[in-house]
Amino acid sequence: MARIRLLPDAVINQIAAGEVIERPASAVKELVENALDAAATRITVTLAAGGRDLIVVEDDGEGMDHDDLHLALERHATSKLTGVEGLAAIATLGFRGEALPSIAAASHLAIESAPAPGAGHRLEVAFGTLTASRPCSRGRGTRVEVRDLFLALPARRKFLRSPETELRHVVATLTALALARPQVALFLDHGSRRLLALPAATDLQHRLADLLGPRRASQAVQVALARERLHVTGFLLPGMSPRDSILLVNGRPVRDRLLTAAANRALHAPSGAPLGATWLHLELPADQVDVNVHPAKAEVRFADPGAVTAAVTAALAQARQTGATPPPVRRLVVIPTAPSPPSSSAPRLSQPPPVRASEATSPFSAPHPFGRLIGQYRNTYLLLEDEEGLLLVDQHAAHERVLFEELLGRSTSAPVQRLLLPEVVDLPPARALLACEHRATLDSLGFEIEEASGSSIRVLGLPAGLPPTEPAKLLRRILDDLADGVAAGDTPRQRLAASLACHAAIKKNRPLQPREAEELLRRLAATRDPHRCPHGRPVMIRLAHGEIEQRIGRR
Repeated sequence: MARIRLLPDAVINQIAAGEVIERPASAVKELVENALDAAATRITVTLAAGGRDLIVVEDDGEGMDHDDLHLALERHATSKLTGVEGLAAIATLGFRGEALPSIAAASHLAIESAPAPGAGHRLEVAFGTLTASRPCSRGRGTRVEVRDLFLALPARRKFLRSPETELRHVVATLTALALARPQVALFLDHGSRRLLALPAATDLQHRLADLLGPRRASQAVQVALARERLHVTGFLLPGMSPRDSILLVNGRPVRDRLLTAAANRALHAPSGAPLGATWLHLELPADQVDVNVHPAKAEVRFADPGAVTAAVTAALAQARQTGATPPPVRRLVVIPTAPSPPSSSAPRLSQPPPVRASEATSPFSAPHPFGRLIGQYRNTYLLLEDEEGLLLVDQHAAHERVLFEELLGRSTSAPVQRLLLPEVVDLPPARALLACEHRATLDSLGFEIEEASGSSIRVLGLPAGLPPTEPAKLLRRILDDLADGVAAGDTPRQRLAASLACHAAIKKNRPLQPREAEELLRRLAATRDPHRCPHGRPVMIRLAHGEIEQRIGRR
């Protein structure tokens, strides 16, 4: 008896749906791309529970009649290809004819469409089975309603994230599509909130202002490079994370490893410090790029990848030079020829304060258990000695541990350092959603924020006792850490506290006065784990006296 058999159509459809539709954002992407291919000028997306429970995409595009509407639900039925030669030069966003059948196989789907105002048609499908077909009255265009995505596929549904996380993925997807087609009006509603309101824009600069706010958009540096058959346009966005970069190829958002690697290299200084994000659009002949790589159509292959990466690198390098600011003028310090003797109230770092005879129980006594402070090595490490040898303490890691535990130990009534003037921070829409999602946790740590207009967040206060810092930069960095998943901790509160402590802690290459260093060591001694920072790095290392003598040759 044969062990190999043909799978039923229902199983085939659900397997294929898993390739095309990974999460609600995938369904939104496919439906909006269909609307753009249908020459829509206005698209409205409505969600419930981040798209897990409801997705509605409505457009004013060309629409479909009764026959086309039925055919659209058949796998590999499309109006965008007529033969194999079309695969060599694909100019539309969709072409595989898999999106609608895949969504219909994984949800309750209702679609109604009309090629002209008046008589239209409506179809209803329940997890791949057509349940209703009837005429309807509507305007020109198409409306697709998706409910209960993956409800019949519990193995897939359980891997969906929280509604807030799924919503952020949808916002990121729509942001990329909005940049690809600035001339199309795009709106996103979630529950009773309008999260994106992007009217049709005459150019990308206006669309940038709608997405990031006028102030942030004014800081963008234009990217423009034209070569024989390749054009690179877009913006370099200082102050944003390179992970927020968006890459478009012939109007299609892509996740190409080659392009991403080239952009990341150009977006980091030689020291490794990030220089910002980029929103780039590459235009090249359709026969020079293959988009038929994966069912999700997010990966591409280039006929000449070397030329593409060289163009991206050159375009970003040119933009970096254009947007570079002159180096700051350093203050001149005149060093006296003969140092003045230290005052009695401010002992030198090499001389600890005098200790009374009654307290001098040990030459290494100190107000903490780490030993006597000798000095600071390269303005980065505190050098101490005790009975066992030398101790080298990383001042940044030590302060990070102190701030982390102090933030987590805050009570709800702990004081907050109010800003004299609240600072408005313009963020990408997905980052603004992330800030709102974690607002209560931030408030519990003393970092008070509130929503402003659009995708802006207003910073009202910082945790009392936090070192002086720039609130806008601090907020952006901790949101980047959350989005990238690099913050340490098991709970959102721990991750936020770790990120906040890391970015607020004193940095390397900063001189510390003896009293500052002693106070830091005293606070470190009061922590539960003074030997490791929240990320797991060691705070201190020890050089035993015996090891020192052995290396010197005394033993």
